[in-house]
Amino acid sequence: MDTTIAVVNLTVTESETDDQATLETLAAWRGCRLAKVLTIDADTYMPTTLIAHTAHTTGATTILAPSLAHFGTATKALTLACTLVVPQAVIPRVPGWTPNP
Repeated sequence: MDTTIAVVNLTVTESETDDQATLETLAAWRGCRLAKVLTIDADTYMPTTLIAHTAHTTGATTILAPSLAHFGTATKALTLACTLVVPQAVIPRVPGWTPNP
């Protein structure tokens, strides 16, 4: 079973409860073990680095979010580390580099 982490950006969320339910559904759909849910907001220091580092330390192969808006401007950078999964899309990891060799 693959490991995944999830991101909830509090600056764009409308309901943390609904977001958590969405993440659990996505993890089940992907057949992944949800290792950690990160909550970030406008005050989070270096959120892209935090997300990528957490993916690396947990051995995650995917990062889930309730929508693309939760990734903010980090979407492209995060595809260097993992596949990104939201209800509307799956964005594959860019081949050639992985934090979990």
